[in-house]
Amino acid sequence: MLQYSNPRQDVRITDWPYGSYRTTAHFFIECDAKKGERGVRTTVDPKTGRVSKPKTLTYAAQACIVDGDDGKTYILELTRSCTHLSVMQSNMQFQQEAIFPDDARYSGLRALLQQR
Repeated sequence: MLQYSNPRQDVRITDWPYGSYRTTAHFFIECDAKKGERGVRTTVDPKTGRVSKPKTLTYAAQACIVDGDDGKTYILELTRSCTHLSVMQSNMQFQQEAIFPDDARYSGLRALLQQR
C-alpha cells in the first residue's frame, strides 16, 4: 500500500516526460465556490515554449497534490459524495486507488486535506 505525504495546492515539476522530450509541468488545485475543487495540470511544449491546454479532473469536495512513497506525484480528492477518498495518478487519466473509511490510512489522509 502506498503512503502519501507533503500536501500542497501548487507545484512545478521540472524534467516531466513529454514524448521523447522533457519539460516542466505545473499542477495546481482550482477552486470554485459552487462546484468544489479539482486538480489541473499544464505543461510547456518544449518545441514551441507555449503552455498547453489545461488537463483537468472532475470536481471534488476537497483536493490537494501529494507525494507517494514511490516517488510519484498524485492528486488526493475527497469525493463530492464525501463517502471515500480518490487518489488520481499524475497522468490524470487513471485512478490509483479508492480509500474508504474502513482503511487504516483514511483518517490520516483526511488530515492531509486539512493541512494543505
